[in-house]
Amino acid sequence: MRHVSCCGLILAAIALLIPAAAAADAPLAAAVGGLESRLAGDPAAAGAGPLETARYAAALVSAALAVFEQSRHLDKPHFARNDGIDGRAGLYNPDNLYSSTLVSDKGIYRIHGRRGSHVMLSLQLLDAYPIVGLGRNLAAINLETLGIRAGDDFEIFLGGPSHGRHWFALPAGTKAVLARQTFEDWSAETPSSLRIDRLDRGAGKVAPDEAARTAADYLLAADRTWNAGYLPRIRQLPVNRIPPPRASDTDAGGLGGQQSVAARYRLTAGQALIITVGRSNAIYQGIQLGNPWFVAPNYIDHQVSLNRSQAAVDADGRIRYVISLSDPGVANWLDPAGFGEGYLFMRWQGLSRPLVAEEAPTVELVTLAELPGRLPAETRQLSAAQRAEQLAQRLSVPIRK
Repeated sequence: MRHVSCCGLILAAIALLIPAAAAADAPLAAAVGGLESRLAGDPAAAGAGPLETARYAAALVSAALAVFEQSRHLDKPHFARNDGIDGRAGLYNPDNLYSSTLVSDKGIYRIHGRRGSHVMLSLQLLDAYPIVGLGRNLAAINLETLGIRAGDDFEIFLGGPSHGRHWFALPAGTKAVLARQTFEDWSAETPSSLRIDRLDRGAGKVAPDEAARTAADYLLAADRTWNAGYLPRIRQLPVNRIPPPRASDTDAGGLGGQQSVAARYRLTAGQALIITVGRSNAIYQGIQLGNPWFVAPNYIDHQVSLNRSQAAVDADGRIRYVISLSDPGVANWLDPAGFGEGYLFMRWQGLSRPLVAEEAPTVELVTLAELPGRLPAETRQLSAAQRAEQLAQRLSVPIRK
């Protein structure tokens, strides 16, 4: 496989951020070069292709550069977002609007804003900057449980002495706050506004070379976590089988109170997978696909995800998704964007109780010729024009809000 290099462009960007005298031998530059060499020989590169591999590398380095910038200003933290739609590591969910900030577990903070109308807003306290390192979920704050509703102004205090409502201790080892805004109706629901202020005056600015070492450490941690740890493990999942839902792994940055399913698919041009699951009473329910790097393909130009609001529900109260490389003409088609092998991920957030066995999703591998006979007669069909309209609605994806 011919390897597409992105290292030169990334190193040029690093040289602009780090003083020129230190750029040539900066630990961050060395970490970038090592990452690129490693990814070129990884088994996932063969399935993903050189362009997606380069995008994946660039996304990891972009997150490390965010660490570089935020670590220089621990005295003035801010929530930062990545608004790209390609190569976002960690299977970013298109239904979520993510923003994150570095913090110190010795600091005192005020998070404030106005609650939007989207279905869920949660704050996770992590011991690593999100995505770069998976991190452990040290605590989760669900604003719904605090009685904060759409349109409400709110204040949440972290760290320092206990006082009043909406105060939470900062667990030892806290390094980051991840804000997760979850949407179901992309076109109608509004986002929340979020700001963070540091109230104590204990943090000084960090020198660029020290920030570069911090960013390099995070990039090396990302390589260990994802490419040497998580990806080889999920590569062992059985193909075209669905395990039972389980509580998300909070020790790997998963959201507390969420149940999820991770599975692996493999399809040829004449095959389709039918995923059947009940429409639940969770606050949020969705499914998405990922490429061999566990990265969501371009989710504006391809219907790589569907949430409960977007999916057609059959008369028996069940949702039937169809994964196939070519368009089968059904509304609930999940488009793998040309990847014949990859991953699928299902989420249930805000369940009133854990899912029971009969509510677990099922899977069936069929040929495209067999597909119509395996679906209910009322299955919603789409013409080419209707498919184009369905895809046009994805332009309102939450990252654009």
